Amino acid sequence: MITCQTQYRVNIVFFIALISALALTMMSASDCLADLTIHQPLRRSVYQTNEVIPLAVVHDNSDQSAKLVVTVTRDGGIGTSYTFDVGASDTRKTGVTTDHVNLNGRLLRPGQYTVSVSVGDQSANAEFEVFSQVRSSSYRLINWGTAEKENRLEIGDSKYGYNLFYGQGGSDPNGYFIRAGVDFVPNCVMGGGHQMNLRMECDWSDPYAVRGGMISAAKFALRDRTLPNVPMIHFFDEPGLTWHEDSVSGDLTAHGVPAQVRAYEAAFNKTYLSHHEVDADKPESLAQWKHWTKWKLGFMDAAWKLGQHSVSDIDSSMLSVTQSQYGFPAFTDGYYFNVARSLPIVSGHGGYHDWGPGFFNPGMTLSISRGRDHEKECWYLPTWYANTTNDQYRVEQYLSFITGIQGLMSPPPLEPTKNPIAREAIIETNSVMGKLGTIFSTMPVTYQPVAMLYSISNGLDEQARSLTDKKIYYAHDTAHGDSLPFTYLAGKLNQQHFMTVVEEDIIDGTLAQRYKVLVIGAVSYLGDGVINALEDYIADGGKVLVYDSTVVIEGAIDLGVKAELPEQAKFDELQKTGDRDSYLPLSTTAKFLDGAKALAQAIGTHLDEAGINPVIETDVPTIVAIKHGYGDVMYVFALNATPDRAEGSSIDPIAVDATIGVPTEGRAIYDAMAGGAASGLTVKDGVASGQLAFGAGQLRVWALTSQPIGKVSLSAPVVTHDLTQHEQPITLNLTATVLDDQSNVLSGAIPMRVTVTDPNGEVRYELHRATDRGVLELALPMAGNDADGAWQVTVTELLANTQGERSFAYQSLKRPASTAGLTERAVAFGGDLQHVFEFARRHHDVTIVVGDSDYNRSAAERLKKILEPWDMRCTIVDAASVGPRPIIEAEAPTWSGGYTHTRRDTVKPGQENGVEYVGFNLMGPTILIGNPDDHAVIKFLAEPRWGFLPYAPKRNVFPGGSRGYVAWQRDAVQRGVESVTLIAYDKTGMHEAVGSFYEAAIGMEPLTQWVQPVAVSKSNP
Repeated sequence: MITCQTQYRVNIVFFIALISALALTMMSASDCLADLTIHQPLRRSVYQTNEVIPLAVVHDNSDQSAKLVVTVTRDGGIGTSYTFDVGASDTRKTGVTTDHVNLNGRLLRPGQYTVSVSVGDQSANAEFEVFSQVRSSSYRLINWGTAEKENRLEIGDSKYGYNLFYGQGGSDPNGYFIRAGVDFVPNCVMGGGHQMNLRMECDWSDPYAVRGGMISAAKFALRDRTLPNVPMIHFFDEPGLTWHEDSVSGDLTAHGVPAQVRAYEAAFNKTYLSHHEVDADKPESLAQWKHWTKWKLGFMDAAWKLGQHSVSDIDSSMLSVTQSQYGFPAFTDGYYFNVARSLPIVSGHGGYHDWGPGFFNPGMTLSISRGRDHEKECWYLPTWYANTTNDQYRVEQYLSFITGIQGLMSPPPLEPTKNPIAREAIIETNSVMGKLGTIFSTMPVTYQPVAMLYSISNGLDEQARSLTDKKIYYAHDTAHGDSLPFTYLAGKLNQQHFMTVVEEDIIDGTLAQRYKVLVIGAVSYLGDGVINALEDYIADGGKVLVYDSTVVIEGAIDLGVKAELPEQAKFDELQKTGDRDSYLPLSTTAKFLDGAKALAQAIGTHLDEAGINPVIETDVPTIVAIKHGYGDVMYVFALNATPDRAEGSSIDPIAVDATIGVPTEGRAIYDAMAGGAASGLTVKDGVASGQLAFGAGQLRVWALTSQPIGKVSLSAPVVTHDLTQHEQPITLNLTATVLDDQSNVLSGAIPMRVTVTDPNGEVRYELHRATDRGVLELALPMAGNDADGAWQVTVTELLANTQGERSFAYQSLKRPASTAGLTERAVAFGGDLQHVFEFARRHHDVTIVVGDSDYNRSAAERLKKILEPWDMRCTIVDAASVGPRPIIEAEAPTWSGGYTHTRRDTVKPGQENGVEYVGFNLMGPTILIGNPDDHAVIKFLAEPRWGFLPYAPKRNVFPGGSRGYVAWQRDAVQRGVESVTLIAYDKTGMHEAVGSFYEAAIGMEPLTQWVQPVAVSKSNP
């Protein structure tokens, strides 16, 4: 029983406690008033003009009439203030909360910015920078590099001239590449060194292996989609089908790989014919083997198609690329012509200068490996080694460049911020290609008149006939493969570039349509239909030149020569010893050229008869040449590829003096490298000739135009505004046309420099592009706060250096309300709400996994109920009950890739593996409800190393009190599984997340992208 006195004492104690609590509450509120904070959820303060800049503003919203004022100021100039209503409401509890402010980077001019935010007496400032998304050149200048930290600032135009960086592992959290104007590509996200995780048992035909690669691709795509300068994901370096220990012989072989056999039998429902059982003298047996070996050439592209699906499913604008050109002769390992047919870009390397024809090897590999994919963009890496000199680098880059590709790379060992040996050549070649290479971004492919054959059927036939001794795995194990470098060099010695055709080109009519002459070396077999097609080609007027071959083609011309190294027999014998120092001096670049001389002379005679003249006339046969162009503009490329014949020099080019004659065909001639007249050449009788000095690996380029260049005509620039457009609301539209001296359009690809200058004399854009059929059209983004007044556009063509100028008036946005806005309900990144819509269309049976907090269960029950009318059936489970995925016996041996590197024997059958290797036991579409504090699966997803969540959740900060967060993933909880994560730290916030998910799932969108400001004003700082 409580007495009055006791009751009195209790009341006094309660009163004191209440006062103390109120004091603490007031103190807390006071602290909040002083502690408004601004967070940048993307964890960086450097942005581009092609993204939204999110700010999380943590503040107290107890005052229902509270206004949030955001003031954005560039470089200390005039600021713009945006006012929003943010007080407590019926959907948001009173207290500390987070408002999600969005700044539209597409309406902000590049510069240094200060953002000031206030709510009542609370205020805070933050700094950020904005840089242009537009790259200075349309030609891809790529550093497959290792530059670190501040050194990355030197990679761009300010020093080394790159605009793309292939980087392994981490991205660029400090935004150095954004500052440098360089795009970043996560490199080798699936790995390198032939097989997944460097494990011989993990073949690209094996779903347990390749699906791990898909997770790796998805993981990096999810992580780096938040970066505005990541245009693509790069998959693998030097991939190839694997070898295994043969169960019969015990030998290591590429034949009968279990995963490949399993796939073959699944596709055809018939037993694989073991290589031990092939009888090449029986047509049926031989045909079955060839069917198998040609069929398996589809595995590599299938792997990239799977990887591309993962990336494109995450972000449809993000491209996929892989290294696919190094292995063209490795038909046993899954190679032939380009094995990335499904990808939009051909990217590769190979044929380095330490074997084969030395510094010609990279260009040869590039030329052969592009078979049937010339219409795609091609980015190539010719050089690798750290001791590559300036001269070697220059000649190898240019030998690849002049074939007409759209991007060139330098390798990690030659990282210019660390290794000085080739810096001079890197800067030079990047400068040349950044200006002149733009023509290859617009002109169609120029098909040369002569082609050389790379025969797959010859390799497969020879392999089938030698299976008992297991010697034929690659094209270079055959005489035909050995002939390819000599055929290629014979073209160079004739000042021609021999393009490569494959047998499919012969059969489908491509050969007949494009080429006048075909050269075939050292074949003993050609496939069904190929000989008939060749005989038809000859009957229609084409020439087929054959050497060192036993195949009979009616009408073909036998050149009667054999191409080989001058001391081929001795080379072969020494090569068997494995002593490179003994045989390499017999196979220098010069020796290979010597071995091709007789073949070049024999071919040259027949080219003359066919009316195919050398691209240039020269007394130095190692000045190699090629012609590109169309319409009114042609380009002649002449490169000094003369090797040093001094003892001990195998891959060094040297300087030479050469007499050069460039047939002009009555055209005007310009120096396309320097601009202006072609100095050192005198035109007489239709030939521009002269004695010229060529440095080692030096490139000269002349442009031939049907009429002299007259002027650049620049149409009046037009600025368009449409603030409803998300991608580019304000656009400067430019059109420049190159005219001849008769005021006619010079139809062709012409390199151009475009400069856009603001009224204060500040250069807004300086770009290198090329005309398409004589016309250059650009649509450049402009900002809402670009300077008012008269702007100047100057466009210069870089052949005769004529230019056109026009001015235009620009006015900044009168009411720039679209520059800032608030997220109305749950926060989500980019296209995640659209992904939620698609998630709801694709899936009807969904698992909802809930965290420990009570409000998670009620939110899940609500979600289950409101989705039922949309035919989505939900099963609710507790996160605590979800363990790792069980692994069956068949999966364990080759389970690889995924979230982290998986070594052999890491994954065991059963349920005891770590989720970082096998994922969670969630095998279908999943919705996660909770936060990292109460939900183990969300905690895993939130780990920064995975990048599965675009914004890092944090209690009391993000998404904030009373706020929800919706994030979409794929391949995050399990291979191939889509998931949506709903995150909040309180009941109100979770129900906001559920409601936002529902709206997105049924296709509802707000009338405007963001909550618009109630007031906008400009003020002096």
